[in-house]
Amino acid sequence: MNYNNPKPQRSTRTILFVALALIALAGIIYMKYATDSRKADATAAYTDSAAAHIAIPDTTVDPTLRLAPEVDSVTAMPADTLLGKDKRSPFEAGYEDGYAAGCDDGATHQERATYDETNNFRNPRESRLYVDGYREGYAKGFADGQEGKQFNI
Repeated sequence: MNYNNPKPQRSTRTILFVALALIALAGIIYMKYATDSRKADATAAYTDSAAAHIAIPDTTVDPTLRLAPEVDSVTAMPADTLLGKDKRSPFEAGYEDGYAAGCDDGATHQERATYDETNNFRNPRESRLYVDGYREGYAKGFADGQEGKQFNI
């Protein structure tokens, strides 16, 4: 054998280069084919939501469908039911409620704008004590509200 002859080395390099080029070409063709099939799957997802790999919400509503109207009514619970009876004494409850209303009216300089001495005490004596406390608290709250000193019970 003649070791000084460079021809065998060139042929080996050429064969390796051609082999690598064919492998690269095969890889490119495979990747192109795989990408095309994914595009076809994605296109099918837009037309058929069952074939999609993502959740697509159905936001359409049948226009002939009539929904029942919602009722926005709130019923007030009586004071002595589930919420329990007012734990404050009738006079104290009336005074606090009257003072708060008086402060609001005094701040706006509108006497008796929110004045309301109605109460849920069923006993006539307790109801009268509530009204007395409300009147006293309202007068004090109105005066404090006009001076800007609110909620000084």
